[in-house]
Amino acid sequence: MPSSTAPRLTLTHWLVIAIASIGFLFDTYELLMTPLAGVPAIAELLNVPPNNPLVTDWMGRMLWMTALCGGTFGLAGGWLIDRFGRKRIMAVSIFVYALSPFAAAFSTTLGAFVFFRCTTFIGVCVEFVAAITWLAELFPDKRRKEIVLGWTQAFASLGGLLVTGVNAWLVARAATLPALPLPEIFNAHGSWRYLLMTGLLPAIPIALLLPFVPESQVWREKRAAGTLQRPSFGALFSPELRRVTLVTALLSACAYAAAFGALQLTPLRIAPGLPELAAQRATLKPLNDEATELNKQLLAAKPAFDQAVAEVPGLRELAGQRSKNRVAFRAANKGGDKEKIAALGADFKTLGAKLDELTAAKPDAKKALVEREKILKGLGDNREKVEPFDKVVKERGNTVQFRQEMGGLVGRIILAVLVVTAIARRTLLRLFIIPACAAFPIAYCHIYPVGGAMFDWSVFLCGLLVVGQFSYFGEYLPKIFPLHLRGTGGSFATNVGGRMIGTSAAFLTTNLLAPAMSGANTYDKVAFAAGLVGMAVFVIAFGASFFLPEPKAETSAD
Repeated sequence: MPSSTAPRLTLTHWLVIAIASIGFLFDTYELLMTPLAGVPAIAELLNVPPNNPLVTDWMGRMLWMTALCGGTFGLAGGWLIDRFGRKRIMAVSIFVYALSPFAAAFSTTLGAFVFFRCTTFIGVCVEFVAAITWLAELFPDKRRKEIVLGWTQAFASLGGLLVTGVNAWLVARAATLPALPLPEIFNAHGSWRYLLMTGLLPAIPIALLLPFVPESQVWREKRAAGTLQRPSFGALFSPELRRVTLVTALLSACAYAAAFGALQLTPLRIAPGLPELAAQRATLKPLNDEATELNKQLLAAKPAFDQAVAEVPGLRELAGQRSKNRVAFRAANKGGDKEKIAALGADFKTLGAKLDELTAAKPDAKKALVEREKILKGLGDNREKVEPFDKVVKERGNTVQFRQEMGGLVGRIILAVLVVTAIARRTLLRLFIIPACAAFPIAYCHIYPVGGAMFDWSVFLCGLLVVGQFSYFGEYLPKIFPLHLRGTGGSFATNVGGRMIGTSAAFLTTNLLAPAMSGANTYDKVAFAAGLVGMAVFVIAFGASFFLPEPKAETSAD
């Protein structure tokens, strides 16, 4: 049907667009909670400082586990989309990723926290494919379909900006928010817990709007008529679909590899090495060395402390109370609140008397606790010295992160504009791939050593070129697979190719390539490795694009 004769958008159409936009926005919002909430959550649940090696190790494990679970169950979700309907599975997936972070906010063990982060990723991985398939089939007019898919996906980039702003607001006001119902040993005002609770937000409007929007009409009619073929993973590798299945998975893997092997590493693993931060790095090095040594001592003291709390009932809870007292005392001391300092000092004496009483028969238990507290005090003193210099480094990373997110937003908008033109889909993809082949090595190998605003803009361009491709696949995948395999095929490309294979580029960059790079420090090595990975994956993507089929002309049956 020509776009000139397309009927006007109805209220139902606008509700569909609203649901899809909310879903895409919170896809990104929920995923980007991980770097913001992960470190403080793991540190609190393991009862160690945020810079402890255990926290770094578990962050890496969690990122790997969430990507693996999201990809695996996301693939299964694609089959469910084709088997049981687009709207139904999309609704379930949104509620999964909305309820999971809320549940994670009340975690009291690391296992529970990791589990709910994994279920969050599963919900997001299923929702994305369900939403683009649903949208593609609800708007039969080709031009309108492309406009809707392009512009609703632009909301995904707003999710990154929103979660960053919400986190900053919560960090500043967490102490004044209502205390959460948690065991006393935990921080009932932890900002990471409040942030995770905001993940429930998309469930509210979705629950209100879903009853008023339809299931895909073409899917529903074919199913009712008994002409809808059953989806199967094997069908993706039939002679007529094998090429498109493998090529779209490879191209998706390349886009995700650039995102995780370069862009996502930039704020924390690359930006601190910029030349304008040389003075901060010089000051921080001995302080970081001191923190490393203190953390080694803390880990060495851990077995004795674990044995003490296992042998003395109530000691763990008392240790938590003493820890909260020390944190509050440090804050009051910085603020010069003499009255509060006196009250906390008296309270600490009371806690000391309780400690003596509890450990009267176990003097080694008291010794283990006191020794651990001495080390923690040293780490607290170290953090106070680090804070003013580390704040400058983090602010610089936040600037880079903001430019990257804005670049992604512009990339999605450009894709939304170009997708309604007569440009061939293969050519459209190359408009993003070819510049990216040069943009990444230039940004990370040539501009990064110079730093300044030029590096920010180069990261902006890299974000534009990568994230634009994510929107491209959201528009392309529902067109290239037949109706009964749209969810399954789109999920294979996005989840197996992108989230399971592509995300492993982070390990490739930091653990395999960076150590082999030349550079004055680790930041330089990671930057050069990121430039190499970005260039390599897009050279591969350019070659693969020659095998990418053009979508067939759509008919009313599609």
